[in-house]
Amino acid sequence: MRRIDWQSFLTTGVLSICLVALCANRVLVYHYYGNQEVFSSNVLLSIWLIILPDLFVLLILYTLLVYIGWKYPQYGIYGILIGLCYAIFVILVSTCNIIMLTVTGRNIEWKIVFEVDFEATYSLYTPHVYSFISLLISYFLLGCTIWSVTYRYIPNHIELNASYFQIIKFSIISIVLTHISLSIFDFIPPIYRNLSSNMALTYFPETIAYHWKAFVFMSFHTMESVSNAVIQAIRAPSVNISQPSVILKKPVQHVCLIILESVRADTVPLNQSFAKAVRASFSSGTNAAKVTPFLNSLWENSVRTTAWSTSSYTLKSLVSIFCGIYPLLGNFLKEIKYKDGFYEKCIPELLHDTFRTRSNQSKFQSAIFTTARGDFDHQQELFQQFQFDKIYDAADVYEKKGYLPDVGMFGPEDTHILPFVWKWLDERLAEARPSRLFMSLLATGTHEPFTVPDDYYSREYQDFIDDIYVNSFLNALHVSDRLVGDIIQGFKRRHIYDNTLFIVVSDHGYVFNDHGSQIRGLLSNPLEPAFSVPLMFHNPHLIAKPLTEQYSTIDILPTIMDILLSSAKSRKKSTNRLLTVSETQLQSIFSRYEGRSILRMPVEQQAERLTFSLANPGGAFAIARQYPRKLSYDVTNDEVHLYHLGYDPTESTDLLALNGDDSDMYPSWIDIKSTLQPRRKWKGRWARDILDINVFSQILSNKKEVESSSTSEKTKLDLNEMMNWAEQTFELTRLWTRLINKRYYDAMTISRDNKTAED
Repeated sequence: MRRIDWQSFLTTGVLSICLVALCANRVLVYHYYGNQEVFSSNVLLSIWLIILPDLFVLLILYTLLVYIGWKYPQYGIYGILIGLCYAIFVILVSTCNIIMLTVTGRNIEWKIVFEVDFEATYSLYTPHVYSFISLLISYFLLGCTIWSVTYRYIPNHIELNASYFQIIKFSIISIVLTHISLSIFDFIPPIYRNLSSNMALTYFPETIAYHWKAFVFMSFHTMESVSNAVIQAIRAPSVNISQPSVILKKPVQHVCLIILESVRADTVPLNQSFAKAVRASFSSGTNAAKVTPFLNSLWENSVRTTAWSTSSYTLKSLVSIFCGIYPLLGNFLKEIKYKDGFYEKCIPELLHDTFRTRSNQSKFQSAIFTTARGDFDHQQELFQQFQFDKIYDAADVYEKKGYLPDVGMFGPEDTHILPFVWKWLDERLAEARPSRLFMSLLATGTHEPFTVPDDYYSREYQDFIDDIYVNSFLNALHVSDRLVGDIIQGFKRRHIYDNTLFIVVSDHGYVFNDHGSQIRGLLSNPLEPAFSVPLMFHNPHLIAKPLTEQYSTIDILPTIMDILLSSAKSRKKSTNRLLTVSETQLQSIFSRYEGRSILRMPVEQQAERLTFSLANPGGAFAIARQYPRKLSYDVTNDEVHLYHLGYDPTESTDLLALNGDDSDMYPSWIDIKSTLQPRRKWKGRWARDILDINVFSQILSNKKEVESSSTSEKTKLDLNEMMNWAEQTFELTRLWTRLINKRYYDAMTISRDNKTAED
């Protein structure tokens, strides 16, 4: 009898606290995602549907705490312990989700977050620890209130019997079948599907499935001839070193690389297409000169273009920017596990090794600056692996100024890092024999949730656009615009502006429910605005010019080296320093890296470039793009999608989803005659080891027809031609992921072997 009373006492208390936590989570989710709906019976149904998984969680807890102890007394204590651990897990996950919803306005996909080590994940919540504790206390108080009411009506002499548990089992089965049925018949509104899935139910099986897939397809057992063909296929088009496309009148000594967070290409410079994409309207007088006056001016006076980021996850994108290499297909910074270095030298190390004094000392000193905390997902280790001489981050800011509130998600306001920038520059320039300098600044002020400093909000916050969330971003961008201006003004005051190359780029873009896609943010988002970024190279002696070819962020390193090598002393005399470069030395750089210098003319009669991108957090989507054709592979669901960006820039028509039986419903730009070929199966092909012999021949020959990106030359799209391209590109993307993985692994093995030999 006492055992039953004690279990009833425990069960009602734990379940009451869990109920409060789960309901608080769901109420906040509905507040952020459902408050625009008119209150109706459909809304009530939606609320009920998203609560079903929570009820299922509570029934699991009840089973662990009570049923196991009643049915199998010898295992009762284990059921209680497991149930309590499960309850703690549910409460913590619900609390974390509420914190992130409050801070960012978006739900966090926990199956992704927990792939980062716990130390890095914990760092996200450190600034909100008091809110976290307050929520836990509120759960306890409200839960105890509910418990006291509930337990009062449970007779102490109640005996658990078989019929009682039959009711429990019937309830569990009914809830599960109801939710499955509603999901199958598509009754659950799309906006609630991911939000209603409880982390406690989905994390473990999905993680196992993910790692099983990763284990299967990340090995690389393909003959060397195929490997070489893949290497050639993914390289940037060859350039003619003797034909520069721009003019550099005087040499450059220093480099300043500024990386802006989450700035998409249509916001720098700001244009009307942005408002159209996000389905909003600019306020009167809103234009590029008002939102980003400095960046707009800098754009007009720079060699500028639009580039594609290799990843919409910041730290992976930095690997490509600083090292000119592709990141790994895998969630979060898997690249850092190869701690002995990347398979190619990153910019700081490359500069140290390339530019030497007569006494064999490096001419360059390097430093990276950011207010982001370095403990999230191995950021500090990544910067060290880039081999910067000095690293300054939020820890240095806190040490000097004490606690500062976050602006954005990862650290205090960007301007707090500027004193460290000026001190480092002044000390280097004051040396008896000043070094050449390479510095980089990662500005995080435009990271979601797009908060701005308090003084800016009270005095300068403006209504640029009629969407509140988008307007927050534009105001944060306005603050970052001023930051970039302050940096360049600081170089002018130190009289090193004229001989410094400034590069401004974004790590990736951002998606604001573009074109009604109902997908906001970057998590598992393969849409183009997530990857398209502005890229500009600025120096007063580098003649401004727009470039219109297809570029990638892996092109930044080769372009920097092109300018610096062209700035070396030379016997050649020319009005364009790019004509004085040692072609042998520059070609050695180009041959090592798959990117290209954007300052050189490409060799004629080459196919459009093929580039790859990984959707945040790196293992969600693998995307291959040969403009205007785009193929994306959904890793989680093993699905392939195909788009033609020329005819369909909003990515609204998945060409692989078209059904030949419904050809009368096809968009007008598709040639109906080309749909007669049988549809091809794509699911389940990614992990296979056998390469299709026809596709193999195409990759090996590497003979792609040159196709214009203009859709005006063709009136209709040949669907079969797109399907053939998709076949080849899908296989190439599959092999590309294996090749990149092999390169990282080989670099680690070589470095480890070298260390062993030295020992």
